[in-house]
Amino acid sequence: MFGKGSNLLSSKDLSHDDLIGIFEEAEKLLPVARKQEASDIMKGKVLATLFYEPSTRTRFSFETAMLRLGGAIISNAQMEETSSVKKGESLYDTGKVVSKFADVIVMRHPKSGSVAQLAEGSEVPVINAGDGPNDHPTQGLLDVFTIWREFGGIEGLTIGMVGDLKYGRVPHAQCELLKHFAGLKFVFVSPRELSMPREIVDDLRSAGHEVVETEDLDSVLCELQVIAHTRIQRERFESEEEYRKYKGVYVFGKDQMARCREDMILMHPLPRVDELSPEVDDDPRSKYFEQVTNGVAVRMALLKLVASGE
Repeated sequence: MFGKGSNLLSSKDLSHDDLIGIFEEAEKLLPVARKQEASDIMKGKVLATLFYEPSTRTRFSFETAMLRLGGAIISNAQMEETSSVKKGESLYDTGKVVSKFADVIVMRHPKSGSVAQLAEGSEVPVINAGDGPNDHPTQGLLDVFTIWREFGGIEGLTIGMVGDLKYGRVPHAQCELLKHFAGLKFVFVSPRELSMPREIVDDLRSAGHEVVETEDLDSVLCELQVIAHTRIQRERFESEEEYRKYKGVYVFGKDQMARCREDMILMHPLPRVDELSPEVDDDPRSKYFEQVTNGVAVRMALLKLVASGE
């Protein structure tokens, strides 16, 4: 059971009951995330944020969550350049050392499995804030929390995922979490070369879900209740030429929105490049800026559960 002292290294760490518990806790904390109430649940606790890869939303979200809960932060947004990694320190030793300072550690790294390496040395809970193309459990959590709030549950929905599904750690996390809910239909929209990894597709089908794969976004727009859009990620390609082959392949604007269901919700983890037009920002079905606040609430819930146990 996820709770005090637990690491969150992978989306696989969470069960259906864990998810509901986190969502219910996040719901209670939404007024604090919205700056309507104050809290001192984490007073006297210290969060360390160790980022080896660029971030705006995730790092600020965790730090805001800790501060709004009355805790303190120590932070390094340039671990690759300004930490002892430059001197050859191992991730294990970094985890051991930083855990002497902090009560919980949040880490992002460009290499898969790196957060788990640091956690082996840590004496306090460690939360994965993204490890390369592998996983991003807290972004997945806030996305699924957004769906849960909007629909009053998740069972039986038709969920579209659009963009870079091969290297995108966010859709990987979303699938791992969503598979715990019954009767879902997944519609994966991507170029063939950037399709969802076979093991994820097979896992979803084994869990009893329907999976459809297509390269044609327009052909499925009208049936989707959730559209989880993602950018084509320049940093995951070996060359600029390879990236440009896929850049801008799925652009979502007013024309696409006009063909969608009235009860559809459009999500995006941000940052966006050219795949999501600002012209749909004011459509009530667009939830990507609301997701930011939801993310603070979810990360508050995680910090509270792993570090305070209340």
